Amino acid sequence: MRLDQENNYLSDEVEAAVYNSATATEPADAGLPQTDPAAEAAENDDRKSDPTDKAAERRKNFFSWARFIVIWLLIGIFISQFVLQRNTVFGDSMVPTLYNRDELLVEKVSRYFGGISRGDIITCRSQLLGSSGETYIVKRVIGLPGELVEIKDGRVHIDGNALEEDYLPAGLKTDAVRDEFRSVTLAADEYYIMGDNRQQSQDSRYFGPVKKKDISGEVLIRFYPFNRLGKP
Repeated sequence: MRLDQENNYLSDEVEAAVYNSATATEPADAGLPQTDPAAEAAENDDRKSDPTDKAAERRKNFFSWARFIVIWLLIGIFISQFVLQRNTVFGDSMVPTLYNRDELLVEKVSRYFGGISRGDIITCRSQLLGSSGETYIVKRVIGLPGELVEIKDGRVHIDGNALEEDYLPAGLKTDAVRDEFRSVTLAADEYYIMGDNRQQSQDSRYFGPVKKKDISGEVLIRFYPFNRLGKP
């Protein structure tokens, strides 16, 4: 009887020891969601970000946009100076090909590669009769370097041959204006230019040939008004 009691006491003690061992190895927060300490620390850092970092980021964005704008401005200036520019026609000297207030795009590249041909419509600098200072005009190329240009019998003659000008209205006559420019042999860098409206054009018949260096470009396209869109 006593032996049995002692066995019972031992059995109870073993069970208690096993239970205490199991509870001791189980974490106190078992069953609760686990968090990553590193992620929690990063989140706390974001919450406590330094205001100077935000200011530096704003400055970086500002200078990035400023650089972008400056680059595109420089590209635009380069294009307008050396590649392409917009011009507005003032006056009726090129009627019926061009009209007052027509808007043109002028390309400025071909002049550097010998691309100026007879019949091309160009823009150039010239001292117009009765004007003060330098002005830009739009005219058609009639005579090329080295040619003899003569105006007689109501027509233009190149090296003794009458020039066919299909772009002029039928029956339109071309008269000389100044005797000094009635017959001109062009130098190696000179062009004889005229407006298509021969009765109302101040051109080489008034002020003589123009130098190649004074030609700013060739008319590429008329983009306004839209009903006359295209190459004139």
